[in-house]
Amino acid sequence: MMKKKILSAVKKYHLFAPGATLLLAVSGGPDSMALLHIMGEIALPHNLKLHVAHLNHMMRGAQSDEEESFVADQARKMGLPCTVSREDVPGYLQKTDLSPEEGARILRYQFLQRTAEEIRADFIVTAHHGDDQAETVLLHLLRGAGSEGLAAMAPQEGILIRPMLGVFKEEILDFCREHEIPFCLDATNEEKIYTRNRIRLDLIPHLKQFNPRIVASLVKLADICREENDLLEKMTRSAGAKITLTLDQDQRGINFQQLISFHPALQRRLIRQMTDDFTQKQGTLTFDHTEALIGLGPGQELSLPGGIYGRREDHALILSRKKKIKTVPAAPPMDPVALVVPGTTYVPGLSLGVTVSIISWPDATFAPDCNTQVFGHDILKETLTVRNRRAGDYFYPWGMKGKKKIKNYFIDEKIPIDLRDDVPLILAGDKIVWVAGCRRSRLFEVNPQDRTAVLIRTKKC
Repeated sequence: MMKKKILSAVKKYHLFAPGATLLLAVSGGPDSMALLHIMGEIALPHNLKLHVAHLNHMMRGAQSDEEESFVADQARKMGLPCTVSREDVPGYLQKTDLSPEEGARILRYQFLQRTAEEIRADFIVTAHHGDDQAETVLLHLLRGAGSEGLAAMAPQEGILIRPMLGVFKEEILDFCREHEIPFCLDATNEEKIYTRNRIRLDLIPHLKQFNPRIVASLVKLADICREENDLLEKMTRSAGAKITLTLDQDQRGINFQQLISFHPALQRRLIRQMTDDFTQKQGTLTFDHTEALIGLGPGQELSLPGGIYGRREDHALILSRKKKIKTVPAAPPMDPVALVVPGTTYVPGLSLGVTVSIISWPDATFAPDCNTQVFGHDILKETLTVRNRRAGDYFYPWGMKGKKKIKNYFIDEKIPIDLRDDVPLILAGDKIVWVAGCRRSRLFEVNPQDRTAVLIRTKKC
């Protein structure tokens, strides 16, 4: 059954063709040893050339050395060439300040890539399986990933292929027992100091109380997200080709007016795709960076990860390797602008339009968002104004106890310092009732028994 699943994946995703040279990443654990033996079985009928690769991470002393000898010995018994290397992962971690998981992963893939080039392998084959996929989905979910992150691991990424994503851990262990395949056990897999281990040992067993097949469900979720993400990626490429601006090698641009005419989901993808293409690195921007770029006003510039800058120039959003604006002085506190009630007030200093409406309440169709909020009618007893921040400003954030300084709120929310002076603050009298685009205060909440409410909507001009 397990061999059938692997061959099915090879056929479905066109992972390799007969005659291919495959570099097998073998750690010595049950997953990679099962992969090694199955690939050994299908090598002859598919005319495959196999080469084993093992990296000693030098993290577990004698046990790491024993695993190195074990893998080399197993490859020799199967008559397969084997490349073994050692990397001082602990020393690398001290220099880079990376987590043990990330540091080991980087060095491992560098070794595999290097070895693949040396032996002219067509593909690198790893033993990532369904349980690994489920853990990755949860890991990305906990970090706040979108559909791209929930797609988790793909069956193929460049020359890296994963034919075992449809196979589960229990099947692998049963296969090893049935065929008497020896393997090593890594004691660190049981240590809960690593996030992935805690997900595997604590979170997934807890989730199984709600869905005994949670691992299979998460694998299916990853498959769905990956396929939908592939479609969205093609749509993004097509849209980007129409609105990308031709600039020099140190700049990449996009037509801003056309950008904001697209659905917000496509706007974000276009910006992330443009940035990844520009930096030649995946995942350059966080969600907050992407939103900040969309919110830039004409002439504004923003420092981004990877030593690049984003700025608005007339009708273009531009990425550059050079900072154009040498200094960005803090905007002076602007005088409060009184809001027309009901009506729309234009605020040139913030490039903003603010509309105040009186609506019937309760309204079952109303859904607040970052640009729309509703307040109790008693807010009209105060003068409604809008301005930018001032030293000492504070408000009473909805959903939190006590008050919070606006400065500290901006820091906690990771709002770029370049943009903080342009965040509109809506006030009722001398009280900040809404940090527009971010969070409202607890003051002047609308009650279910109210017959009318005050709706305030902001829109960048």
